[in-house]
Amino acid sequence: MTQILNLPQLAFSVATGTNEDWTDAWGFVDASGNPISGAGITLNMMLRRAADDPEVQIVASSVSGPVGGLQLNGSLSWGGVGLSVITLAIPASTMEGIPAGSYVAEVQAVAEGHVKTITVMVVTIVQGVVR
Repeated sequence: MTQILNLPQLAFSVATGTNEDWTDAWGFVDASGNPISGAGITLNMMLRRAADDPEVQIVASSVSGPVGGLQLNGSLSWGGVGLSVITLAIPASTMEGIPAGSYVAEVQAVAEGHVKTITVMVVTIVQGVVR
């Protein structure tokens, strides 16, 4: 049995550039500070200008293959103490094709017939200067 129902929803802001790899990591702990394991839980993320925008800029997952019929251009993985830390990796080659601006993203956890949004992000992508 996984810990999907114990994962809280985290919300935060991120800033990254069009000329760099976007790498981030964040962890999940319970009220006592103990790691909440992501073992057996699949992760999926999409980034859009707005939640209702049909155009998806970034699609990342912890498994290979399309998400919602869309090809991946980034990855997510569980790691850290007790597999409680999510690592996001979007290569610079993907970031250079995304216009600078404001975006929204969410990470959903999938396991045991449940789909749960566990991360909500407001993302600012700035135009890179070094290029």
